[in-house]
Amino acid sequence: MKKTFDFDFKSGEFNMKNGNPVVLESVDALKMWIQKCIRTQLNRYSIYKGKQYGANIEDLVIGHSYGNGFAESELRREIEEALLRHENILSLGDFSVSTKRKLMEVSFTLTTTYGELSEVYVYDA
Repeated sequence: MKKTFDFDFKSGEFNMKNGNPVVLESVDALKMWIQKCIRTQLNRYSIYKGKQYGANIEDLVIGHSYGNGFAESELRREIEEALLRHENILSLGDFSVSTKRKLMEVSFTLTTTYGELSEVYVYDA
């Protein structure tokens, strides 16, 4: 896994230490890649055009009232296709979706070359 910079999605800023961006490696870099990939809408940004980076999650979560079975199935497919493009991610399992009012929580486990990673993402529909 290549190195990447640590990014704080809440503040929208890179994490800094002594005036320099914090660099992540190995499993931490992979975790950051996963977050960035899941949060990036496929084909929205010109920098990623033609690179098949990101997922079509917004179409399933925001402003639509698809049935739970359909939305969960499509979310799993979109997330799995997006993440399995990475050479260090081998499989996705234990996928679940729960909703509370306008919030949707998606959780899953990834089998990676570094071991298993459990991930949870919350979307505000």
